Amino acid sequence: MAKVEEFVKKISAHQNIMLDTNAIIYFLDGTPDLFDLMRALFELVEQDRLKITLSVISEAELLVKPYREKNSTAIEAVSFFLEEFPNLKINLPNMEISRQAAKIRAESGLRLPDAMIVATAINTQCDLLLGNDIGLMQKASSYLPTVILSEYI
Repeated sequence: MAKVEEFVKKISAHQNIMLDTNAIIYFLDGTPDLFDLMRALFELVEQDRLKITLSVISEAELLVKPYREKNSTAIEAVSFFLEEFPNLKINLPNMEISRQAAKIRAESGLRLPDAMIVATAINTQCDLLLGNDIGLMQKASSYLPTVILSEYI
């Protein structure tokens, strides 16, 4: 429990957090160990103490498995979550984000979807990127603060 409290203290210092797709998956799937962290985060979001921004890339990534499995219940659940969860905004790409992503990809070697997530975070004034992809988080830390979830389990 102390790690969850440490995590909450760390993220509470921020206002607008970009989530990498895996963080949302941990929450929606109830992934052991990581779910407690994500539940604490989403409680802060529900209380209007934090805002969450997602890239449209994450929306697409979240829906791949349900579409592949032709699981209409999961498609509806993900869609409902993304559309109705308070203080959660999905940001669409624009020319500025696309150009920033190209620059980030060229500089860091990140895959284009990850570079789009980082560029979206920068464009939407996110003050933290949270996820569990260590390679992404290490490279993204050149552009904005990051939190790696596995450091809190």
